[in-house]
Amino acid sequence: MDAVTAAIEAEETLTADGVPSVERARARIADGDVAGVVTAYDLPDGTGLDVVEAVREETAQTPCILFTDVSPMEIDTAQFGDAIVEYLNRDLPDAYDRLGFVAEDVLNHAAQVGFLAPDDEPERLAALAEYDVESLPVEDSFSRLTDLIASHFDAGVAFIGLIEREEENFLACHGADLDTLTREETICTHSMLQEDVMVVEDIRADRRFSENNSLEAMGIRSYAGANMTTPDGHVIGQVCLIDFEVRNYDEGEREELQDFAETAMEILELRRQVRDESAEDTEVPA
Repeated sequence: MDAVTAAIEAEETLTADGVPSVERARARIADGDVAGVVTAYDLPDGTGLDVVEAVREETAQTPCILFTDVSPMEIDTAQFGDAIVEYLNRDLPDAYDRLGFVAEDVLNHAAQVGFLAPDDEPERLAALAEYDVESLPVEDSFSRLTDLIASHFDAGVAFIGLIEREEENFLACHGADLDTLTREETICTHSMLQEDVMVVEDIRADRRFSENNSLEAMGIRSYAGANMTTPDGHVIGQVCLIDFEVRNYDEGEREELQDFAETAMEILELRRQVRDESAEDTEVPA
């Protein structure tokens, strides 16, 4: 482990936290701010696949490097799922010399990719289309809701956004003049992949977002986002807080933000049902 840490830290831009087991790796990943993971395959309490699974549960887009002497033929790569995985054979003569270079290259590539879509993307987009938001009178309700959210959390900005095929469309925003962002630019592209509320305490310290020019131009330093999930289980949008200073949110605050996201979804669902019922009432029999 010391040799691996030293190989990674030989690159000026990288630092490494060495942990000896799957259990310790899971704890470190859950703490957040992990730009990438280098793991062996054989570990005292499991395998590198367990570490990859832990990454996928927290942030599917975080890249992983499997640094091992186990042949790829002996590894069930299907278990990698959505995690970005690079394989490097530890038995190569220059393996440790190459490790730092590969780690830096993989991290840079991961930071430059457009965005990862959820597994149910086609169904999710179809579910979003059913709400046909332009036909729903939600603007005033959502404006009042974002005002309330910003006040409740004493946050600089609160917004409600729907995540469409290529962009996030902001339906209401308190504290900033936001209309749309591409899915490459918005943090919600990452947040929507997580089951729980996603918090980024310091955007400048997170490699996924530190080079995001749009966020830098807006002066955004922290973020919290909760999923708006349809009754069928599709994430179609986010209710989010952004601030201009480094900030964390405790467990109670995260639960409250999720409650607000569920309220926003309930408003959308109610408006959709009223619209559909009204349309049925006005249909003229043939």
